[in-house]
Amino acid sequence: METAAQKAIDRALLPVAIGQFLAAVETLSLRVEFDDDGYLRGTSARQFPPGSLRHRIGRALDHPRTPRVLAGVTLAASAGLVLARGHRKAQITAAGIIGVCNRLSEIRTPYGRDGADQMTAIITQYRALTALIPDREVSDDLFLRGVNFQAGLSYAVSGVAKAFGSSWVQGDALLEVLQTESYGRGPAAALLRRHPRLCRALTIGTLAWEASFPLIYLLPRRRASHALWAVKAFHIGVATTMELPRFVWGFLGSHGAVGYVLDTRGAQRTFEKAVVGIASGVVLASALIAREKRKIAEQRRLGPKGAARLRHGDGVVEYRVDRPADEAASSTVIVLECGLGQSLESWEWVAESLARDHTVVRYHRPGYGLTTSRASSGALLAAVLDEVGAEGEVVVVTHSIGSLSAASYVRSSPFADRVNKLVVVDGTDPALLEEDRTDRRRLGKFVQAQVYTLLAAVAGIYEWAPNAVERQAGYTPDTQYSHVQFVFSPRNIVNSVREYRGIQTDGAVDRLSAVKSVLVIASDEFAEQQAVLAEKIAAKIEVVHGSAHRSIIGYRRHAEKVEGAIRRFMDAR
Repeated sequence: METAAQKAIDRALLPVAIGQFLAAVETLSLRVEFDDDGYLRGTSARQFPPGSLRHRIGRALDHPRTPRVLAGVTLAASAGLVLARGHRKAQITAAGIIGVCNRLSEIRTPYGRDGADQMTAIITQYRALTALIPDREVSDDLFLRGVNFQAGLSYAVSGVAKAFGSSWVQGDALLEVLQTESYGRGPAAALLRRHPRLCRALTIGTLAWEASFPLIYLLPRRRASHALWAVKAFHIGVATTMELPRFVWGFLGSHGAVGYVLDTRGAQRTFEKAVVGIASGVVLASALIAREKRKIAEQRRLGPKGAARLRHGDGVVEYRVDRPADEAASSTVIVLECGLGQSLESWEWVAESLARDHTVVRYHRPGYGLTTSRASSGALLAAVLDEVGAEGEVVVVTHSIGSLSAASYVRSSPFADRVNKLVVVDGTDPALLEEDRTDRRRLGKFVQAQVYTLLAAVAGIYEWAPNAVERQAGYTPDTQYSHVQFVFSPRNIVNSVREYRGIQTDGAVDRLSAVKSVLVIASDEFAEQQAVLAEKIAAKIEVVHGSAHRSIIGYRRHAEKVEGAIRRFMDAR
C-alpha cells in the first residue's frame, strides 16, 4: 500500500521530471553555444594546473559534445522518473542520475541557471542522499521535510533580500526587468509595460508574499492549499511573461513537500522544529556575544585609557587629545572630524603621526559614542578647545560627511579668525548629498543599507561574517576592536541615518571655499568626484592611489600618505 510520504514524493518528483525533460530537449537543440567560443563554453579546466589529472578531467568535461551527452542521459532519467511513480528505488536511481548530470553541467559552466534549477538540484540530490538512511520511513520523511525547509527558506530569504533592494521597495523592479531585451520580448511583458501602476503593485506584492511565505504553516489546511495554488499561479505567470518555460517546475516540485508538512503538522520533534530551534539558539547566542563585546568596548571608553568627557549644556561631549610626549607641541591645533558613523579610532593612524609635534583633537558629534549633548558641532568643539587650552591657529581635517560638519562652523565665531587651513579627505559634495536625499530611490537605498547594518549589529552577524568595515581598516588589534564595535553599535547606526538626513548643505560650498587655503585629499575610489568638489571650493587636490573611501585613513600605508599631504600643506606658505 502506498504511504502518504510516497504520494507526496510522487507529487514532488513529477514536476522535476517534466522540467528536466524539457531542459534536456532544449540543450539537445542548441548547436554552437557549447563550442569553445560560445557563451556556454566549458570553463572547469581553467582552475587546475595544466597536465594534472583534474585538468584532464576538466578538459573532457569542457568538450562541446559533453553537454549533449549529459542531456541525453538526463532525458532518459527524466522519462524513467515519470514512469517510476510509486516505485521508490527506481525514483531514487533516476533522481540520483539527474542530480549527477546537473552537477557536472554546473561544474562545466556556472552560467544559464536560475532559482528553479537550484531547487531542482536540491530535490534530486536530497532524494539521493536521504536514500542512504536504512529506515525507509525516516528516509522519506527527512527528504520531504528537508525539501520543505529549503522551499520556505528560499522564498523568505528572497523576499527579505528584495526588501534591501531599492528598486523592489520603490516598486520599479518588475518594470525594469520587463524593459530588458532578454525578458521583455513576449506579448504579456508588452501588456504589463503599458500598465506601470499594475507593475508597481505586482513588484511590491511579490516582495510581501515571499517574505511572509513562512506564515503559510500557520494557516488552516484549506487556506494553506489556496495560498500554495496562488504561488503556483505566480510562477506560471512569471514563466509566461518572461518566456521562461523551465522556470516553474523546480518550485512546483517543492510544493509537494510543503503539502506533506502541512498535512503532518503537530508531529513531535520534527525536522523543521529542530532546525528552527538550533537556528534560533545560534542567533540568540550571536546577538548576546555581540552585545557583550559592545559593552566591553564602551567600558574601555569609560576607563582611564579611554577618551575624555566634558559636560556641556544638556549633556557631555566625548573627545580625545593627543600631544607630543615631550610636550613640545606647536601652537597650531589640528582638529580631526570623523566620517558618517565613524569612531574617533578611525583617525588613529593619522592622529598618531601628527601628534608627534602637534596637538591633535578628536571628538564625537552629537549622538555618537558617549556624546549626549545636543549642542551643535561647532559649540561642542569650541568647548573642547577651551577645556584643553588650545588657543592658537586651528587646522580642520575632515573625512567624508565631516566636511559638512566643518562647514557649519569654520566661518562662524570663534573659528572664523582661527581656521585658515582646511583639509578635506574624501569629502561629501553638498550638491550630490542633496540629490541623494531628494531622490526616493537613492535615499531608500541608503536607508535599506543602514537597516541591513542594524540587523547585522543586533544579531551579531558582523562578528563572524566578512564586512566592509573590517575589510577597509587595519588598525592595531585593540583599536580595531573598538572601531568595529563602535560602527556596529545600534545607537550609532540610527544616529548616522539621522545625521545623513539632517545635516545642512545650504551654503556649505561657499563657507568651505571661504577658508583661506583648502586641500582635498581623494581616494582612488572617488577621485573624479573629489576633483569636481575641489574645483567647487577652489582647493588643491592630491590622490592617494589604491585607496578606498574608508581605507584611505584605515590602512596605515594610505594614512601615512594622508599625513604626509597634511604636513606639506601646513608647511606651505
